[in-house]
Amino acid sequence: MKIHAIQTGIVSVKSTFLRGSARYGSLLRFLPPLFRDPAFIDLPIYAWVIEHPEGVIVVDTGDVAATKHDFVTRSRFDINTDQEIGSQLTQRGLSISDVSKVVLTHLHSDHAHGLGVFEHTPILISDTEYHELKSPAGQMLDRFVTHLPAWFAPTPIHFDNKPLGSFEQSYALTQAGDVIAVPTPGHTAGHLSVIVREADCDVILAGDVTYSQAALIAQDQQGMIMAPAQLPITLRRMLAYTQQTPSVYLPSHDPESGVRLERREIVPALMSRSVEPAALAG
Repeated sequence: MKIHAIQTGIVSVKSTFLRGSARYGSLLRFLPPLFRDPAFIDLPIYAWVIEHPEGVIVVDTGDVAATKHDFVTRSRFDINTDQEIGSQLTQRGLSISDVSKVVLTHLHSDHAHGLGVFEHTPILISDTEYHELKSPAGQMLDRFVTHLPAWFAPTPIHFDNKPLGSFEQSYALTQAGDVIAVPTPGHTAGHLSVIVREADCDVILAGDVTYSQAALIAQDQQGMIMAPAQLPITLRRMLAYTQQTPSVYLPSHDPESGVRLERREIVPALMSRSVEPAALAG
């Protein structure tokens, strides 16, 4: 297997955004300081391409040049057409027809706007994310913020009760069982992550579980949190997994993710922190 880090431009987020809505008690209390904050921080927008013997798997599709700003988060986008995922596949000698499936960690625009080139490719999301999309609130979010293609008809993933390390459920994305989705709710209720099992370590494509590896280690709740009761559990499970299994942890907006992937730099062992599975109840 070969994993490509595909950077589809830059998003500039408010510094308040990285402090997270949990600090303010609710999303409504989070928005005023977010709107007032004058400071921006530039972050990459990563998508991931896995060259697998069973076919290329794309995890998230990044954003597109037409996106300039996000009213809700007050974020700004800087994306060129040659940074869009279709162009970047071509640059790597791959084509859309090589892609066997697209897996979306969640349905926010900076993870799903690149879908336009995958109209005839199977697209998978978690069943919870699917039901949220079909809800009145999800339809309103799509209409005013995400703008998914009219043809978008994803296949929902129903997670199996097959534990994978600290995760109680999982879903094999390959027959070989070496690319696996796990539920990681918090940022959205149906957020998932993808774990690629290599010979020497696992590679975790973590979406927006956190925005950096340091935040995972510190158990920081970053960004806009749609499932606040679930995120602390996800953070504990994710950290526990990285301590039980040598893992390269790759959030979609961590400036160091591309380098860590290239070097296969694993999450350091944390001798003083309890990450036993028994601590994950609740």
